[in-house]
Amino acid sequence: MTTVLHVTDCYAGGIPVAIEAYVRNSPPGVEHHLLAQIPDGAPLDETLSDCFASVTALGRRPLAAVRAIRRVRRRTGADIVHAHSSFAGAYARVALRSSPRTRIVYTPHCYAFERADLSVWSRRTFRAVEWLLSFNVETIAACSEGEAAAAERRGPLRPRVVHVPNVVAVPLPDTRREGAGRHRPLLVASLGRVAPQKDPMRFADAAASIGARGIEVVPVWMGDGADDDVARLEASGVHVTGWIPHAEVGRRLAQSDVYLHTAAWEGFPLAVLEAVQAGVPTLVRPIAAFGTLPDGLTLDGGLEALIASRLAGPRAFAAWAETNVARWSDRLRGHTPAHQRTALAEAYRIPQVA
Repeated sequence: MTTVLHVTDCYAGGIPVAIEAYVRNSPPGVEHHLLAQIPDGAPLDETLSDCFASVTALGRRPLAAVRAIRRVRRRTGADIVHAHSSFAGAYARVALRSSPRTRIVYTPHCYAFERADLSVWSRRTFRAVEWLLSFNVETIAACSEGEAAAAERRGPLRPRVVHVPNVVAVPLPDTRREGAGRHRPLLVASLGRVAPQKDPMRFADAAASIGARGIEVVPVWMGDGADDDVARLEASGVHVTGWIPHAEVGRRLAQSDVYLHTAAWEGFPLAVLEAVQAGVPTLVRPIAAFGTLPDGLTLDGGLEALIASRLAGPRAFAAWAETNVARWSDRLRGHTPAHQRTALAEAYRIPQVA
């Protein structure tokens, strides 16, 4: 039996979905524990007890977090401490020494030094911290090819890097709306924390540009954030749902006509995987997480085609949507449970039986 302790400083947004997919798609014979900080108001999945042998709260202050990691590692006897996000990665590598007895696996889910909302000096500081801590990590389990490339450049010892593709943890409900008729509003959705990373005002601007062409549009943001950020987004005409259970997110997403992903930096967004799996046409910001994308799948290159197809009528819009989803499906063909299971076995060093 291999025991894995998952550590995260923010169990909200895409992180819990990613971790729960890792649990469901782990090789046989792995026991999982969770040590997490859960933001106020974030919903907890009632099935947590089915995924994890134990769930423990991570301290909100760095010193408390470091102590909690040491304490829970001793209690669980974890063979692997899998840290998720830059801060959790730092806490784990300060708390423990990676060794054959307890190996540290680290998934940044987007390095902190990629944050465009930070000053140049702050980003340099994060780069320096990552360089120093790279001495104390066994494997970097990168969640995208872009993150894997960044990881390959980290640190003097060049830590082992395994690309573990993100996947949808649980299939979304089959609740797609009927085709977008000419006389009903276009339901445009986005998902995540209302925060600078997701650039919610870029979403508001995109929705406004659709409306400016005479198309009735209903923009919906599923998530929550600081009161001021939410108020600004709502003032621009976007309905903000607040945190809602993941099952409800899936239902609402499946009923959307278009999904727009405006994040300025990401590890690899699960929301895009979920939208495409639900058959929802998707446009994204062309960030490193996606690699090289055709213009038609990006906001800058695809928004005009979306608008033109909608103005041309239901058949034209349906044809555009079908083409968009097909192109995304081809791009994401490696993001499957089978691929993730194989990659996790490699990251955790668990031999696979043919």
